[in-house]
Amino acid sequence: MHSNLVMGSDTAELIFYLPTPPKLPENWQATHADAISQLIDLNGNHWRKIVTIMAKICCLDISVNHTTAWKTVREQLFFDAKHAVSTGAHRPSVPRLTCQIQIVTANIAPVTLSSGQWHIVCGKETQQRLGLNTHLGKAIDSNHKITRQQTCLLTPYLDYRQYSNALIELTKQTLSRVGSLTRAC
Repeated sequence: MHSNLVMGSDTAELIFYLPTPPKLPENWQATHADAISQLIDLNGNHWRKIVTIMAKICCLDISVNHTTAWKTVREQLFFDAKHAVSTGAHRPSVPRLTCQIQIVTANIAPVTLSSGQWHIVCGKETQQRLGLNTHLGKAIDSNHKITRQQTCLLTPYLDYRQYSNALIELTKQTLSRVGSLTRAC
């Protein structure tokens, strides 16, 4: 494992890599119903923005009620359908990708990211810590803010000043073009 903290499903379809861990309450569990509320309450606006951008990327609902949909996804961000079956929990009411966050706190020799999932490596600091060659791949936007390397997207940090709604939509389009966003959980 190339991180100190992993939050979310072990079978995630989409893994976000970030450089800095949030503060977590004692006995916090990512799959708990109020996990995201606890995370935001303890860490404030910064982590609210991070999980909001993640939810917008993971949300597959393209209906008129899209704003309501991504908010629902945000509150259930780490919901694990396989875990839910074994515990009798309800499935999410909004189609979405399952996700995981891996916090990368130290430099690591170049890693190979599995091709079985999508990897979104957020920010230059995380990309450097993972030893990724940021000069490889193809830019998916005209400003070269997001680069695709197979099933890996090298992106700006998850902050609205760097990762706008237009880039969020472009990210979703990129994932859907290769078939990843066609399944609902």
